[in-house]
Amino acid sequence: MTAAPLFDSDSEGRPDFDTVYTRCPACGVVAASSSASYRLTGDGGLDPTFPIELTCWQAGHRYTVTSAAFLPRDAQRVCARPSCGATFACPAQADEVTCPACRLLQPGPFLTPARSDHVRQVRADYADTVRALLHPPGGRP
Repeated sequence: MTAAPLFDSDSEGRPDFDTVYTRCPACGVVAASSSASYRLTGDGGLDPTFPIELTCWQAGHRYTVTSAAFLPRDAQRVCARPSCGATFACPAQADEVTCPACRLLQPGPFLTPARSDHVRQVRADYADTVRALLHPPGGRP
């Protein structure tokens, strides 16, 4: 099997960050980010002199990486959405993956029951943090 590129490109040639996978340094979850800030070079590649800022989808952690932190997409998944069924590349160590065809977020190849418990706890902790910010004890934020 030929190695998949580290990420797909969108229709305008920009990186499709739904296909870029990293490990969040704060919580350890391997997934695509919820947001990315980056700069392109004149030929449309990622500018290696500019930091790539990502936000962990699971817990809102913000972190900075270089493209060296992008995990290889060394496994194949079939989309869980019956009406899609696309086959796509993703990291074997991904906890969650996004189908590039229909954008469905779904379990990754590495999501064992123990990892599932960890990811669920990371999300629950983040939800508690957000709730506390929105509804602090004793009044408005």
